[in-house]
Amino acid sequence: MPERYKRIFISFSILTLILLHWSCEAPHLNPLDPQNPSKKSYTIEGYVFTFSLPRLPIENALVIWHNENKAVLTNSNGYFKIDIQNPNDGWLKVIQDGYKPDSVFINWNSSKFYKEFYLNQIPELDSIEFYSILLNQYPDLQSTTLNVRVKISDRDNDVDSVYIENASDNSKFHLSYNPQTKFYERSFDEFEFNVEDFTEIIGIKFNILVKDFSDDFFKIGEEKLNRVIKNEITLEAPLNNDTVSTKPYLRWRRFMPGFKFSYSVEVLNDEFPPKTIWSKDNISMEETGIQIDFNLPAGNYYWVVWCVDQFLNRARSKPGSFVVK
Repeated sequence: MPERYKRIFISFSILTLILLHWSCEAPHLNPLDPQNPSKKSYTIEGYVFTFSLPRLPIENALVIWHNENKAVLTNSNGYFKIDIQNPNDGWLKVIQDGYKPDSVFINWNSSKFYKEFYLNQIPELDSIEFYSILLNQYPDLQSTTLNVRVKISDRDNDVDSVYIENASDNSKFHLSYNPQTKFYERSFDEFEFNVEDFTEIIGIKFNILVKDFSDDFFKIGEEKLNRVIKNEITLEAPLNNDTVSTKPYLRWRRFMPGFKFSYSVEVLNDEFPPKTIWSKDNISMEETGIQIDFNLPAGNYYWVVWCVDQFLNRARSKPGSFVVK
């Protein structure tokens, strides 16, 4: 390149660099430019804590500003911050698994909005028992109940009521809290479900609902009735006030209902109400008898055998009676 053209190129390059430098230092006049000195900044910030005391920060709660489709997660201290471009009034929402969502409507009247959220924990289902009990009585009577026992934990301690809900027709049934067992429980007769036999509701899904003090309902689980045991266990001996030793051997016929189960045996006195004197659970389905392992006092007794399946459904035999002298 001739020397004259080389000097011209160098001069042009230097001029270009100077112009670029000036352009970078020029005022940011674009109203959408965040560095525009005339543009006002807007922020939303705050914290998310537990409703229960002591207040604990909730980490990784999702905080959503719907107007600009912005979302952030809270840090380990429960803190969040969202920078806003267009301060239009709208909803700020907080979501976290295991907690009731919360929200607030923001009316902008300053450049900053501060909010603390206290999230209510959704009650948790610890355990549920949902089973039928069939009692065989003389001469040939059968009575059946549906028994429901639910255990719930709730850190906020604001459970007002617990229900089971028939998912097919949305009918609700209230459960009562038992302070001794700490279960919400209830035993239902067939007429309460408007059925002639509990076999009519086998397989129907029932939701477990909790209502809190704010009248909010939460579905925390579901269950169904799997079986009503209609087969009857037949006792063999002792029967009809037979006189026996202080450690009688109790016998029954082999029971073959077509599903896996275990036996339970109870010996009761003849007082009113009767009192269980001896019992044995989890007896193998292969057994057809059991030896009472302690000396029964003299008196009149009766005994029954239960069939208990894997779903806790159970059926009781007709009672047999004996006398210890």
